[in-house]
Amino acid sequence: MKELYEEEPEVYETKAGNRDINNNEISYECDFSSNEEITSKEIADAVHDETKRDMMEEHGDVMNESQREMLDSDETKDHLNVISSQEYVDRFEEVSFNVVGHCDKEGNIFIKDVSMPVVEHVSVHETMHLCADRQEINMENGDTKLVSGLRETTFHEDGRITDKNEKINEGITEMYTMRELKSQELDDASESIVSYPEARVWAERLEKLVGQENVEAAYFGTDKKSIEREFNRLSGNDESAWNRFSKDIDVVENSQDMDEIRHAKERLFIQYKTIYMNKYMD
Repeated sequence: MKELYEEEPEVYETKAGNRDINNNEISYECDFSSNEEITSKEIADAVHDETKRDMMEEHGDVMNESQREMLDSDETKDHLNVISSQEYVDRFEEVSFNVVGHCDKEGNIFIKDVSMPVVEHVSVHETMHLCADRQEINMENGDTKLVSGLRETTFHEDGRITDKNEKINEGITEMYTMRELKSQELDDASESIVSYPEARVWAERLEKLVGQENVEAAYFGTDKKSIEREFNRLSGNDESAWNRFSKDIDVVENSQDMDEIRHAKERLFIQYKTIYMNKYMD
């Protein structure tokens, strides 16, 4: 997928139905026409507000003060936009057609008005990105690092862009999203789209292995090192284990090369077996 780095440097996307049973891309073509009683924007706002409240209650202890203040404000809804599929495509030409929403680095959320369940699902997912730790760090060497949860995108002074933990961050986001949809009893929304399925499965495995507290601290808080340190320790004190794991998740979610995906999955399962045995068999 081509990201919007040139015009919108940090974009977190929700993908609709990444693959069908024949491994084809799935896209949605029809806009949802709301009845007169409630609009799509009102639907999105309602689940947005409840998601913020729930995340602050569950994870507020690891959030920084400015993050809590932002989430406690009603102003976040002013940055939540539900627009027609055509307007979305026209405004964000570089985004893949099967993307149904994103949250940019300023905290603006854009959602395709596809159907009520999809709007609910995407509103929760993109609000989860908003709840994640968000930082803009100006480095001494002139580079700028944008942080969202575990994801770190670095804009180098020489023009290069490097991205770390992109898809495992999406997997964790969707893991928390599915739990929140269940909490809000939005069953249709949870089944409306399949978003980052491989990354979400690995996020759930990761949480069981390194501990909920380490995933929580890295995603909602500023402690990015404990999760990597524990992962590397369980990998036999292999200091490069986390980086290989993260890169292979990117391959599994991004690559169109089936052989490349197969090799990445093989490496992931070898890592998983090693960590599982070190955690439970020693």
